[in-house]
Formats: sequence, C-alpha cells, structure tokens
Amino acid sequence: MGRKWLAGVTHAHTVASDGGLTLEELIEKAKKNKLDFLIITDHNVNCKEDLPESAGITLIYGTEMTYKGGHANVWGVKEAVDDFTCDTYEQWLEKKNEAKKRGAVICMNHPLCTLCPWRWEKDISQFDVLEVWNAPMHYDNLVCTDWWDKQLREGHKTPVVGGSDYHRDYRVTNLLANPVTYVLSEGNTPEDILGSIMAGHTTISSGVGKTMIELRSGEYVMGDTVKLSENSEIEVIVKKLKKGHSLVVYNQTGEIYRHTAKKTGNFSVKLPVKSPGFFRAEVRHTLSPIFKFGYNIYIGKRIPEQKNIDLPAFISAMTGAIFFE
Repeated sequence: MGRKWLAGVTHAHTVASDGGLTLEELIEKAKKNKLDFLIITDHNVNCKEDLPESAGITLIYGTEMTYKGGHANVWGVKEAVDDFTCDTYEQWLEKKNEAKKRGAVICMNHPLCTLCPWRWEKDISQFDVLEVWNAPMHYDNLVCTDWWDKQLREGHKTPVVGGSDYHRDYRVTNLLANPVTYVLSEGNTPEDILGSIMAGHTTISSGVGKTMIELRSGEYVMGDTVKLSENSEIEVIVKKLKKGHSLVVYNQTGEIYRHTAKKTGNFSVKLPVKSPGFFRAEVRHTLSPIFKFGYNIYIGKRIPEQKNIDLPAFISAMTGAIFFE
C-alpha cells in the first residue's frame, strides 16, 4: 500500500463531557473538515458504546484523564480505567499504568498552559506522546515548544502532536481542525495511526490543506533515528509556504537555517548533517497590528497577566524531530 499522510484531530470533546456536539454531530463536522481520523477524548469518561463505523474517517477511542494536577489523553482503548478517581501523582501513575496494560497510548496535554498546566512532576518519560500545540496558536504554545526543545537537547525523543481540544465553535469560528496533526501511516486503522504517532511520524499544521512541513533523510522521516555518515543530509519540504512567512530549522545548537518566502508556494532545501543530534523545523510569521489588537483583547479577558505582552512570531506549522547518531 505504501505510507501516506493522514490528517486528524487527537483531542476533541462531545456532550458526553463538556463539548457542545453529540458524537454524531462531531463526526459529521470532522468529515466536512476533510479529516482522515478523529480521536474522541471526553473528560474522565469511557466510551459508553461502540464507535460507529463511518465511511471515510477512522474513529479512535480515547478519554482525557482530567485532574487538578494535569490533563492526559489516553488513546486506543474503549475502557481506559475502571475508576477515574485520582488526587495525587502517585495515584495518577497507577491509573496511567492500568491504561498502559490495556494497550493505551498516553499523551501529556498542554503541560505549560497558564490556565490548566501539568502541575505534577513534569517527567516526560512517563508519556508516549507530548501535545506541544493545543488549540489555535497562542503564547502558551510557544512556551511549550521551547520546553519540548529543551527535552530534545536532554536526549528525549518523545513524539509530538497538535490537539485542537475542540469543545464548540463561537459565532463564525471553525475550531475543530486548528491545529491538525498529519500522521505518515501505512494504513488507516486505529492501530496503524496510533503506531505511527508512537513512532513520531508526525507534523502539525494550523489546518487541513494549509502550510505543512516534512523532514526527510533518504527513506527516513520525523521520528526516525538515522545512522550518521559523511554524506548525511536532511531535506526540508514545505507545502504552501506563504509570502512573508519564515521557515526556521533547528538542531541541538539552536537555529541553523532561515528562509523567508518572497512569494507563496512550495519550497525545499537540503542541509548537511555534520554531527549527532536532532533536527526540527517550524514556519513562523509576524503578527499584524490588527491581529495583535484582537488577540490582546481576547487574552486579556482569559489570562489578564498576558495582556499586552510583547508577542513573538507565531507558528503556523511545525514538525516532530528526526535524529542522527
């Protein structure tokens, strides 16, 4: 069959917890957004019934374990745990291990969110995946990206996803697929998709059909570990790079390459790899004064301490990391 990119949402809620849509309505919305897969992650509740077979989209069981100490998505099993009661980190580890024994994949959600961060020990080794981008791009996601970069420098290889954390839309918004996680997968079964996420074959975009980045080294992609040779190189491939937006490539030393597009279109570049370590890439764009004005009004109501903060360039697409050793 060969591998192909599948677009999906890894974090979404229904009326079974605090979402605004029924499961059936959410599925139809996912189809309209041209998603290939959707993971249902209601708060502290196992799926009450079998997910329906829905032509054209892969549905995956999940739940969001939601506690004062932090939130974590549990994917791939209909019944994550028997009892969601949990008050301490030690109890959470027991719940997490129970879900793992049942075959679940565990994702650390929005760990540096100002409103609901991961307050317990931030031991990334306890997780299979990190949600590095939660909801439409905002300042907390930039902070989380920097933290993930630090984890990479310390030797962690944790895969990353973006989760829209969808609950409902407001007026004219369409928030379900912002962001969307692309997964390079051999097939479209839940096992195929979750296996590819676990392998780190992921890249994140602000929406289906928008700017998307791939990293390749021969047959290897994000998540893979490549044997370093004197001829090693990576190819960075960007689809729909917008005029004025900048592709930025990083390794363990920091930023190593930047290209600002003079026109909208596809772009690629090959870069030599001289030493062991990781590579990752982002597309960033400077915010317009109008956007900053609206953003500060919104954020000032939700997070007053961030009102009128000096906003850096925002991310519109980002990859997982590829490794050389």
